[in-house]
Amino acid sequence: MIVGIDIGGTKTQIIAELDGNAVGEMVVNTAEWRGRVDHDADVRTLVSLLITTAGIMPAVTVVGAHGCDSDEDRLVLQTRLSSYLRGTVLVLNDSELLLPAAGKTNGISVISGTGSIAVSRDAMRRMIASGGWGWYLGDEGSASGLVREAARTVRFALDQGEALDPLGSNLLAALAVSSPIELGRALGEIGSAAGIGQLAPLVFAAADAGSKQAEKVIADAGMALSVLAEQLVRRGASCCDVVTGGGVIARQPRLLGAFQSALVQRLPDATLTLLHEQPVLGAMVLARKLRVGALPETLPLPHIDGELKTAWDWKAA
Repeated sequence: MIVGIDIGGTKTQIIAELDGNAVGEMVVNTAEWRGRVDHDADVRTLVSLLITTAGIMPAVTVVGAHGCDSDEDRLVLQTRLSSYLRGTVLVLNDSELLLPAAGKTNGISVISGTGSIAVSRDAMRRMIASGGWGWYLGDEGSASGLVREAARTVRFALDQGEALDPLGSNLLAALAVSSPIELGRALGEIGSAAGIGQLAPLVFAAADAGSKQAEKVIADAGMALSVLAEQLVRRGASCCDVVTGGGVIARQPRLLGAFQSALVQRLPDATLTLLHEQPVLGAMVLARKLRVGALPETLPLPHIDGELKTAWDWKAA
């Protein structure tokens, strides 16, 4: 039995496979089990969901986890999971599932979903990440980032003496406020990236309606995503393959086009691939390889039966 898990900012997807056949699948809201207060309790709940999906203890478990934005973060979760699960356990950042899901072994993963982040690994297998700072500080090019920047753009345009255009009108309607002055308060009351990100389609609807402000927000978002990839190349990532995915960029051709155009300017040798498959399938690709002992050389080592035998070797671990 092998299991793949994709823990996203909004949803968690679990797939179990036995002898090449899918035997179970579960999709739950991440907030339903991950409180991020009692981390051990979160892990126990995740293990319970895994066992419920698989029916038995898996031999291999591969997890891509939103919020594991460094090797230290992912190793903490991997260690906790391995204390409850026998066999092989590997934890990565959720964006790292994009490359194997797209049939790639090395490159840069760029997620544009509830949040945004770019992740790769250097020649020593160490995770390097850019972005992922949350909607208060960053997440440009994500659902929440698009809405935040839309509100800022409307505010700036009004301060310049410009009239409210379709972007501003859409924001006011979606937030059920009568005055642009209330935009900041209304967004603050939503208070979460997932909640704010649900409003992202209004930005693209405004662009379709002719809003120059919305077009600028989208172009800036595409540029921000290209900057994330460029920063990783400067820090040692391979610049050949860039795979992107996530609920926003997969559904919005305008954003994908903006990212592609900006990437050509910043990394002309890069090839951009939009992932059409579910990222969790990348976890399954890796789980199948681990099942036969074929660990990709670009990835860190998993725990096996609760132990990380080469933790002293940073390149291996």
